[in-house]
Amino acid sequence: MIIDEPQHALYYTDALLENLQLRWGEGFLSPGGAPELRRMLSGLDVAGRSVLDLGCGIGGYDVLLVEDHGAAHVTGVDIDAASLAQARRTAQERGLQDRLSFREVAPGPLPFPDGGFDMVFSKDAIVDLPDKGAAFAELYRVAAPGAPIAISDWFRSEAPYTPEMRDWATEGDETYEMDTLASAAEHLRAAGFTDLDLDDRNDWFRDYARDEYERLKGPLFDTYVARFGAEQAQKSVENARIRALLAEQGQLRPGHIRARKPEAA
Repeated sequence: MIIDEPQHALYYTDALLENLQLRWGEGFLSPGGAPELRRMLSGLDVAGRSVLDLGCGIGGYDVLLVEDHGAAHVTGVDIDAASLAQARRTAQERGLQDRLSFREVAPGPLPFPDGGFDMVFSKDAIVDLPDKGAAFAELYRVAAPGAPIAISDWFRSEAPYTPEMRDWATEGDETYEMDTLASAAEHLRAAGFTDLDLDDRNDWFRDYARDEYERLKGPLFDTYVARFGAEQAQKSVENARIRALLAEQGQLRPGHIRARKPEAA
């Protein structure tokens, strides 16, 4: 099957996709890879389930959900058509096209029936959505009764923004719609999810971000210069430095939430 090459959305250019994978691993547009996914899914049985992944990107975590965790089928949705095309190519290359499918969606209600998925999942994508309550309500709608939900996202501290955090979160090409872990949990409860389990990952990310900064200014720097040019390479190093600083400040703190839709819903 030939996969067309659609145009990227405004933000996820080919260069950015390559940039993120160089620092976070092939197939991943957010940090952590297989170990962090295992942590996200702690205590949850994925085997045999049909899973919806909201904001799947290029599908690296979906491959792991099938290959490492035994999901029967994963449906990944995203707004970026070219990222989805890359995800489909990966599924074909790994012989997973019968267990992975990817669909471009527009912001708003999901094009799926009520209760259609045995599990819902999202890795570091809900930060981009301004209305968290509406997003979680929609995930609740498409989850089957008894279905678990596993969410990882970028959260902010309960404390007021530092100047560095305000600059990072509100300037540049993208404005991050930051929430706190506790506030996200309240949105999930309001949507109807129960049995919430929260996991603040700031300690892990502080070490991870520091290591990423050292790699980008050290062994990866020449690769970045060759691939993206000296100016962009230096920008990537500076961006990593700021993220490491924000992690040290406790301002930028990834977190996981596991919960469940009640059986009687």
